[in-house]
Amino acid sequence: MLSDDYEQEQEELREKLLQLNEEIIQQEEQAGNIDRFISKVRKYLDLDELTPAILNDMVKAVYVHVPDKSSGHREQQIDISYDLVGILPASLLYDLQNGETA
Repeated sequence: MLSDDYEQEQEELREKLLQLNEEIIQQEEQAGNIDRFISKVRKYLDLDELTPAILNDMVKAVYVHVPDKSSGHREQQIDISYDLVGILPASLLYDLQNGETA
């Protein structure tokens, strides 16, 4: 009985270890992607004009949502999925634009 409990605990710990290792790998990949994205952004810091080549290099997809007129005004959400990092929250982009850091 005690042996069964021990073996079950060991199996649970092995599964947890595998899960944590997968999470570490994903975090490392994400960190690498962020570093590569920052390098791309640095190339375009002093833009005078947004060209199709720059747009293709930086943006993976643009999602335009259905308009919402429930408030009496037409509002439409647009999400931009950036290459390597995905969709960044609008609040983060606003803070970065205004010189604030998280």
